[in-house]
Amino acid sequence: MSFGGRSRLRQLQNQHSDQLLSVLTVLLLVMLFVVAPFQAVGIKTFDAFGVVVGLVMIAGVLIISASPAATAIMLAGFSLNVVVVTARFIKPLPYDLYLVAAGWLISVCVLGYVVARKVFSAGRVNVHRIVGAVLLYLLIAMAFVSLFMIVGLWVPNAFSGMVLEDNQKLSSTLIYFSFVTLTTVGYGDIVPIHPIARSLCNLESIVGQLYPATLLARMVSLEIEARRQ
Repeated sequence: MSFGGRSRLRQLQNQHSDQLLSVLTVLLLVMLFVVAPFQAVGIKTFDAFGVVVGLVMIAGVLIISASPAATAIMLAGFSLNVVVVTARFIKPLPYDLYLVAAGWLISVCVLGYVVARKVFSAGRVNVHRIVGAVLLYLLIAMAFVSLFMIVGLWVPNAFSGMVLEDNQKLSSTLIYFSFVTLTTVGYGDIVPIHPIARSLCNLESIVGQLYPATLLARMVSLEIEARRQ
């Protein structure tokens, strides 16, 4: 990247990185709680929305982190999904759902790392950083969505009440189960059976309980430090 490009990127980072946290949060909320349910009932109007969210995520990582390496990894994860979608028009790949899960896991982990560094870095706590903390919470759930998909594909009948088939309801079902586990609601309609699935559910529920307390402690300490300076 040229010096002029880096300078422009730094300028964008200083001006818009905080606002991007809020933009990404709104887009992800819409995708999780509006687009996915509509797709599950067969409405295909929002099919392209996932592509838009993926591209905005890539741009967000580039601007917030100013890291070409992180952006390249995000592009690699996004490319896996593009390959799967393209191949389905020609000849479906034998392990396409694995590729989709891996692509989203890579993208979510990289974005989560970038957002966490921004949210928990030193400085005054503003509204955008608080919204960014909500974004990180959503990304934790999305990471487990990918992990649940991989385990469910790898181990048949790993979950009772959920069949991992390539259909429009799959993503909505996995999102629902992940948030039920993260928030420890536990309705009981979907139950982990395999030990690995159970271990993942235990891990997600622990993270879901510890994250709000850790977040509150860190935000308070950041605000106190900023006021002392």
